Amino acid sequence: MVTTYQLTLEDFLSFQNDLLLRTDQHNRSRNLWVIWMQVIAFALGFVSVIFFAPRPESTSLFLLIAVGMGMLFALLLRPLLKDLHAPIALWQTRRLLKKNGAWPKDITLQLHDTHVEMHAVRGKVYRTTQVPWKSIFKVNEDETHRFLYYEEDEALIIPKSKARITEVEQSEIDRLLEKHLLTKRSI
Repeated sequence: MVTTYQLTLEDFLSFQNDLLLRTDQHNRSRNLWVIWMQVIAFALGFVSVIFFAPRPESTSLFLLIAVGMGMLFALLLRPLLKDLHAPIALWQTRRLLKKNGAWPKDITLQLHDTHVEMHAVRGKVYRTTQVPWKSIFKVNEDETHRFLYYEEDEALIIPKSKARITEVEQSEIDRLLEKHLLTKRSI
């Protein structure tokens, strides 16, 4: 089966979002980012008490209040900081890739009995990726895309959009995926 479509920046960012939510590397990165942001939140709470709170008679009580306020800021902002990591990382990626000018890419996807072959064309640059069915270890999906992972951070991106891939092609892709892949899909 052969199908063609254009891979856009939004398609690639959907894949990046999937990586941000599911890979160990990005989980470690998010945890490190949250720790640094908590240090900043602690400092913000501490400094706000130092500059804006009335000073009691005891210096040790004043410092204890400042440390307590810093810890309160850090603890209360932790859930927000965890939720902000993915949007900020995607914003940075989008900003970097918009300058690149590499989008959209014309994709030709060929599903064979032994392998999946993807030809990407952008201008005069041709790239072919050939992946045996045995090498695909995970299939993730969201509302608009399928990601066929053949490495921890590499996947073939197949859009589900009816404007780019017809229903007949979608059903054929579904049939071939179920035939060749024994992995469970993550939704």
